[in-house]
Amino acid sequence: MEDEDRYRLIARINRAFTPGAPINSRDLFAGRRREVQRAIGTIFQPGQHVVVYGERGVGKTSLANTLFDFLVLMGEYKYQRARVNCADGMSFEAVWRAIFRQLTTKIDGEDVELDNTLPSDPTSESVREVFQSMDDRSIVIIDEFDRITDSVVQTALADTIKTLSDNIVNTTLIMVGVADSLDQLIAEHRSIERAIRQIPMPRMSKTELLEIVDKGLAQCEGLAIAPQVRERIADYSQGLPSYTHLLAREAALHVVEEGRTYIIMPDLDYAIKEAVDSQLESNLLAYRVAVSAPRGINFKPVLLACALATKDEHGFFYARDVTQPLRIITSKDYGIPAFARHLKVFCSPPRGTILERRGRQYRFMKPLMGPYVILRGLADGLIVEEQLSCPPVDATVPEQLSLLPPSSVPAIEL
Repeated sequence: MEDEDRYRLIARINRAFTPGAPINSRDLFAGRRREVQRAIGTIFQPGQHVVVYGERGVGKTSLANTLFDFLVLMGEYKYQRARVNCADGMSFEAVWRAIFRQLTTKIDGEDVELDNTLPSDPTSESVREVFQSMDDRSIVIIDEFDRITDSVVQTALADTIKTLSDNIVNTTLIMVGVADSLDQLIAEHRSIERAIRQIPMPRMSKTELLEIVDKGLAQCEGLAIAPQVRERIADYSQGLPSYTHLLAREAALHVVEEGRTYIIMPDLDYAIKEAVDSQLESNLLAYRVAVSAPRGINFKPVLLACALATKDEHGFFYARDVTQPLRIITSKDYGIPAFARHLKVFCSPPRGTILERRGRQYRFMKPLMGPYVILRGLADGLIVEEQLSCPPVDATVPEQLSLLPPSSVPAIEL
């Protein structure tokens, strides 16, 4: 491959797989058909607005970013767009000024930023008046909605949603936030429930993750991937698309550097090591703190078993779900009492609270930490690829890794 062709292919790979940024093109957006249909349907319903919520890293922002592309595909062009990322301490006025700086209306035949028509110390009514001065319809994305924690600002935003809905203003607000349920986002503002369509975003199914790989490689002319590697990338991602992007990108880049065009397992092994090394320092520190222990106590296999445990759509698992992967990792049968102390410690401040507990269930505090622990276990040799098997594909359930019977790996003592 000539240098010019190689660099061109490297550029395509980096454009196709973007682990550090949300998708903003319909061509690269994968899965989420039901959620897209719900959001688009709400945009066409006067007086209705959208709330997209779920774990961090499941693709909420990507969904919001690509909605306009889907509208264009449908022949609906006459929309102005604006988006704002909320921040701690952001005032009601700051939110709307950031939005209205991106929207315009015509005054005396000239385009004027709506920010210039917003009064100081605005209210829900003044926001409504500004929107109603527009000739075009608009779509407004309010991302990181959960970061607005000031009760006064929350109430003002809820009042605005209700006001816009009651007056059937030609705008659709799309609020995006990290939460397990709608209640966590709207708190006590139950009066706006009838004005919003809730769109929960669970972790992606394996089928959807495979679609990410396929769509990305379709942009990288000449590259192909072995079926086993394709399956493994989706398995290791545990429903989180950023890991699919990361592993696919690193494996594809390695193939190009090697002067080949077919991605095979050694390329994925390389990608795993790169993925582990490229993690944020905070993730690496959190892992080290979690697994460090006095002599004779082994936290690494239990944490890896937690990462491999079967989980629900919100990432929760029970202690009993840890037993099977722990048996595979250690080649020994451990009952729950043998690692109950480990789980308790993982939920306590000395370990950086890498896990959280709700009732009898556990999950990783940071969703992205679970896949990291798996990749770290593979990179460090705690578990090998041959010990993992591909589960059946089910487009409706976020699949998790399943484990083969114990291999001949030496037993690990807890």
